[in-house]
Amino acid sequence: MATIEKRVTKTNAELEHELAQMREELANAHATIDDLHDALDGLHAEGRFSFTPKMTETMLSGILQNLNAELLSEVEMWVSGPELSPAERRRLQGASQRRYGFIDEISDVMQYNPQFIPANVDEEDFKDDIRKFELIRNINITLQQVLRLTQDIQLVMADNLYRQALSYYGAVRDSALRRVEGAQVLFDRLRQFFRRTRPMGEEPTEPEVERDARALLHGKKEGEVIIRSETPHLVGGNRTVIDETHKAKANFKIREGGEIEE
Repeated sequence: MATIEKRVTKTNAELEHELAQMREELANAHATIDDLHDALDGLHAEGRFSFTPKMTETMLSGILQNLNAELLSEVEMWVSGPELSPAERRRLQGASQRRYGFIDEISDVMQYNPQFIPANVDEEDFKDDIRKFELIRNINITLQQVLRLTQDIQLVMADNLYRQALSYYGAVRDSALRRVEGAQVLFDRLRQFFRRTRPMGEEPTEPEVERDARALLHGKKEGEVIIRSETPHLVGGNRTVIDETHKAKANFKIREGGEIEE
């Protein structure tokens, strides 16, 4: 069995250089966050982004209780039996604009040509179901308007909360770099949210191993890469790769959709 183990030990000069890089990148990250806040403030000032949620916790709790106790309970009484399964939903035909126009046309034609009504169709029930369908459709339009509004409120609140959380995280990381007492423990706990994780049991690809090995050699990451290989005899050999690395740099990267990764 052949075993190859690679471990990288950094010199004090390399660590000092990395620390300087981390401080510079942290300053850039703070500047980026400040620019984002300034841009948002500018949008508010210009009136282009004036959507501001105004509600209290008591108000929201009351609405939620009313929805569960009144609206949801009322709607549940409109049906009998279990809810539709995904397969059942796929089999059912909805009423698009064209299909509804066809249904409405049949209703008009049926009224003046009743001799063609089949035995399984009752004209009065058919027209009554059309009126109920139109009411349900209007209820859904109203609910969709409410849903759009509440989702916008949720989005704005989430953005604001995430920005504040990032500001606190940046302050903790800055304090950890300056070795403020207690900051490193918080930083180690919070930085886990920014690490990319690989599913358990899944080995890294060859390009990932090569990239991590190069990063270790050049001091861009810290950790270790271990490659164990059994020499093949009559059957193919076994190879195990253990890649335990993470970035030594601490920098913000803003991705599309507002997410930030380290």
